[in-house]
Amino acid sequence: MQPWQDVGGSDRWPTGHLGWVFTGSAEFEGRIGSFLAEGAARHERLMVVADDPSPHLWPRALLDRGALVVASTAEVYGPDRTVDPIAQRITFEDAVAQATSSGFTGIRVAADNTSLTLGVERLAAWVRWEDEADHLMQVLPITGLCAFDRTRVDAETLAAVEDAHRIGV
Repeated sequence: MQPWQDVGGSDRWPTGHLGWVFTGSAEFEGRIGSFLAEGAARHERLMVVADDPSPHLWPRALLDRGALVVASTAEVYGPDRTVDPIAQRITFEDAVAQATSSGFTGIRVAADNTSLTLGVERLAAWVRWEDEADHLMQVLPITGLCAFDRTRVDAETLAAVEDAHRIGV
């Protein structure tokens, strides 16, 4: 896993398993455009995951041809948002298999994971998933951006998610 990323003014995003803290959904939606554009240049299938993902904000042509998948957090991680690491591994293995069978080189996921960390049980489940995700990204063509809204997460939770993204550094 790569270190926690402060991508504030950066024009380029690293690859691998990334963490990012943002302020408000407008910043998330605005900044991930460059993250997704880099994936498009690498011919990766792009994925946006958020509580309210607003598919109307994204290019219709990309959505129509399957180059971009926009999904809610509940659709990807389950309605209660308590992550099951084994189920998520299968979900992302399937996403990679579908992408590569469609001619993409892999997947690039920008996920607002804020709601997955709200509460002690959710946070513990998310940390277990992060460890599994890190292993998965070492063997499959996945670049993942785990993003967290500092306006919705307390400082203690932000410290925990930052620590999870420093594992293996």
